[in-house]
Amino acid sequence: MTPKFSLQTVLDFRHGKVELLEIELGKLLAAHQKTQSLFTALQEYQISLLDQLSVTQSGEIDLVRMNLLRLNILQVGEQIELVAIELKKQVKEIEIKRAEMIKARQSEETLEILKRNRNELYLAEQVQIEAQAQDDIYIARAFRNQQQGA
Repeated sequence: MTPKFSLQTVLDFRHGKVELLEIELGKLLAAHQKTQSLFTALQEYQISLLDQLSVTQSGEIDLVRMNLLRLNILQVGEQIELVAIELKKQVKEIEIKRAEMIKARQSEETLEILKRNRNELYLAEQVQIEAQAQDDIYIARAFRNQQQGA
């Protein structure tokens, strides 16, 4: 049976940290996707308002309706700008979180390699001990056979 890895608690902690960072990154990506959908919807709404304004400007002109459409277009434009700023902020947060997660994974992998190397060393030592024991058995048998033969 392989000996207990002395840094197992640290490895478990780092693994937990990686999982937590993965969850946080997933939440950030979901929020980013939601914001991206909102951005797209606002752009489509703005195009719709511009089309309505274009229709209102042709034929009989309704100044009140044109003014309302113009105000709506301006408000939607402001919202689009705010959402675009939020998207940029989210992209930066995602990049930071992704870098954190990569660093945490590398730390975890380092300990995994140490653990794997320790297990390989232990197994090599066990093979050597077993080989030595086998040699001792063969020597003892040879010596006993020699004693019996004499």
